[in-house]
Amino acid sequence: MPDIKRYGIAGATMATILLTGQVMQMTSSNKSAKVAEIQAMALPVEISDIKLTASDSSAAEPVVTALLTEDNSLQRPSSLDKPSVTDSCGIAMTAEPKAAALVALEVNAPCLPNERVVIHHNGMMFAEVTDANGVLQTTVPALAEAAVFIASFASGDGTVANATVESLKFYDRAVVQTQGTTGISLHAREYDANYGEDGHIWNGSPGSIADAATGDGGFVIQLGDASLQNPLVAEIYTFPTALAKDAGEVILSVDIEINTENCARDIEAQTIQTSAAGRVKVQNLDMSMPECSIVGDFLVLNNLVNDLKVASN
Repeated sequence: MPDIKRYGIAGATMATILLTGQVMQMTSSNKSAKVAEIQAMALPVEISDIKLTASDSSAAEPVVTALLTEDNSLQRPSSLDKPSVTDSCGIAMTAEPKAAALVALEVNAPCLPNERVVIHHNGMMFAEVTDANGVLQTTVPALAEAAVFIASFASGDGTVANATVESLKFYDRAVVQTQGTTGISLHAREYDANYGEDGHIWNGSPGSIADAATGDGGFVIQLGDASLQNPLVAEIYTFPTALAKDAGEVILSVDIEINTENCARDIEAQTIQTSAAGRVKVQNLDMSMPECSIVGDFLVLNNLVNDLKVASN
């Protein structure tokens, strides 16, 4: 297995950050030796121009923190206006609540087959493609009890659907969303789990919706088609805080794999975090990535999402 290093970023807003952080191996065989080696070397990794901005919001009002330009790229607005949609195509969308505060969406756009469609929900957005019949089916974790979903096409056509998700009060959620292939992923380490162990929930080990519904653990869902031009993708972690059978802690982080597509470049991301108490926290990240000499390693951003304190129920 390759020698994968993870550099922890503990700071918040700085112009330049030098990292020596703790290194974690994906396997446990030589973890201690590798941590000692890196700590002894005090290897610096330079991350420049990192900016974090945050805001808190009540769940009573939708959080709309990004809009689309004409080419469906991400753009932060100066106001909280919703994206406008029209319907010249007979477009319809249904939203049906499911277990674990999920919502099954179905978009029917008969005159827009094989077309890019962007789904907006409470500040979260992701891009998918309709099938040959103009249909898109997907399952979305709700971020508000009174959930509003908007489907918008590049033509300006679109539609809106609503759902009441009463079970959301039992769950905490964290979202990371990006445009492009940034190497960003959301990681949850439940009940003292280390990377690669049971309880490490991420897109490579997404957990179980059934476990969340019964209070046994969390899960991650990925939304958005990463193969699209200018993709809009999101990862959402869900934990059943109010249903959990055991007390403990869930350590949350946003990890960035340094790859050939993001090294020595600027990247952007946004996190949205909702609590069972109904609070919403949004943070934006802008940063310049390290040089390409450490491709394959990871940066760990611990301050973009808050850890969860879990009481047994």
